[in-house]
Amino acid sequence: MRLFTAWPLLMLALTPLTWACKREPPPAYVRLQGPAPALDQAPSSRALLVVFWATWCPPCIQETPQLLALAKAPPEDLQVVVFSHDDSLHAVEGFFGGPAPAPLHLRLDANKQTGSAFGVEQLPVSFLLVDGRQVARFTGARDWDSREMRRLLEKLIHEAPPPAATPLD
Repeated sequence: MRLFTAWPLLMLALTPLTWACKREPPPAYVRLQGPAPALDQAPSSRALLVVFWATWCPPCIQETPQLLALAKAPPEDLQVVVFSHDDSLHAVEGFFGGPAPAPLHLRLDANKQTGSAFGVEQLPVSFLLVDGRQVARFTGARDWDSREMRRLLEKLIHEAPPPAATPLD
């Protein structure tokens, strides 16, 4: 009888040890397929991380330092493009204490036209585009500068199929 009552206590004592051994799962994302909506004046790059964001959005504010770190030192072939859902550039400049950092390639999407083309329903949400095709959608704030996220982005960029060859006429 004592062994029977001691077993739950032993398991309870060992639980923290088993939790410490678990690796954190990679960030959740949804794979996408198909052509990406056109982006005016997008940076020239094989892969774009398109982020929909706003200065009034708490999760967006939370992910901003990591997003900026990723944009300043992105994996090979990746550029970050941020579309702000703020009503004015003045709000964005107030948030950053001046112009938005250049590595974010920030654009104002006040009329939500670009967000609508991507099917944005909540903020923040991000899309990975490779060779003009949608590859993945990330919903919610992310630790963009973490080693795990960088590895995931690199993996998604490199496993994306190259664009289909056009037949010669």
